[in-house]
Amino acid sequence: MMMAVAPILGGVVLFLLIFLIVRLPGGMLQQKFVKLGNLQGKTYDEIVMACGLPKAQSSQVSEDGATIQVRQWIATGYHIVLLFDQNNICMGVSHQASV
Repeated sequence: MMMAVAPILGGVVLFLLIFLIVRLPGGMLQQKFVKLGNLQGKTYDEIVMACGLPKAQSSQVSEDGATIQVRQWIATGYHIVLLFDQNNICMGVSHQASV
């Protein structure tokens, strides 16, 4: 009986350990964004100070000809895309996913 329980218990512990390792980076990043509250109106520098540098960035031109900066923060299990105007003020969240 004890022999059958050990592999099961080991499997459960291993699963939980892997689950935490995979989810921890994204969960920590998400909590940093949650602490900031409403991101709209915050400066790029404020967000970087709280959450670190983005992993990817690009730009696009809006219908009125203004350049919009698209910046993405990515960690295992969490992804957020923010849009910034020409003055580096956050216009809001374009996309957010947590798995």
